[in-house]
Amino acid sequence: MLTVALLTALLATDPPDEAPIPPGVVALEEPGRYRSNRSFDETIEFYKRSFRRVWGLRWHHIVSLPGIKAKNIECQRKKSNWEGINIYEHAGEVRIYVIPRERPPEPPPKPAPKTGAPPATTRAR
Repeated sequence: MLTVALLTALLATDPPDEAPIPPGVVALEEPGRYRSNRSFDETIEFYKRSFRRVWGLRWHHIVSLPGIKAKNIECQRKKSNWEGINIYEHAGEVRIYVIPRERPPEPPPKPAPKTGAPPATTRAR
């Protein structure tokens, strides 16, 4: 029993920093958007196999309308460069959109102290 728990812990991994893209996809003009040469089900199967032992992901069913299929993979790992992947099919065409993770702006660097000037001191009165 302990062996199974250890093996499961060793096989579970973090989501990759970069979102995996199925082989053979065509990048579109807008960054992060791709057209898949596979069917919707084959594309979903690719991601299920890619993320089989990965923790920190959630699958969401986005919409169920006639002629439209869509799923979202949410990455909950804050260190990854992607927030989610939308996979959708409309009019027989499968598209993939990698949602980039918004990063807060880094604070500006503190100015270096001037050399040669004596440090400011305060006197107790």
